Amino acid sequence: MRITIRTAVTALAAAAALSLSACGDGASDAGDGDESTTSEETAAGGEETPAGDETEPPAEEESSEEPEGETQNVFDVGLGDCISSFNAEEQIEELTVIPCEEEHDQEVFAVLEVPEGDGSFPGSETFQTQVESDCIGEFATFVGMDYNESVLDIQWLEPTEESWAQGDRELVCTVYDPAGPVTGTLEGANR
Repeated sequence: MRITIRTAVTALAAAAALSLSACGDGASDAGDGDESTTSEETAAGGEETPAGDETEPPAEEESSEEPEGETQNVFDVGLGDCISSFNAEEQIEELTVIPCEEEHDQEVFAVLEVPEGDGSFPGSETFQTQVESDCIGEFATFVGMDYNESVLDIQWLEPTEESWAQGDRELVCTVYDPAGPVTGTLEGANR
């Protein structure tokens, strides 16, 4: 059985940063072939945080207890699911889905369909453009205030070239609080 995975990408902190992302901030290059980075390698590298990673959700500590929830294939995670944190610099196969009334890191607030176009793989820049328009728009509807005014941030899962070839056309947008895990939904949080 062949397993495909999606790439996770971290949102940028502000609209100005979004417009500068094409200049090589690293987030738009997450799915471009560097599949060797793992959570363990990043954690083992010490406490230094690369510049620009301030908006990334807190990484799960290796010594902390695993959140109680159900591990699901990334393609089974959907709208309204609350999930544990994941490394935005690697390709994702599985996520832990946690009941929203329990402490969790992120919540899926939009699932967007990527236009087919000519059928060729559009790439991370095209996905980011769609996130900047559609995902940010859905954020305001879900959270209750404009993304640029909110203390909350977003992250998203995008197709890989392999999953695209197998028919994957979804961008999965998640919302999280950079201050740490939350309990309950962020729908209507208005913050």
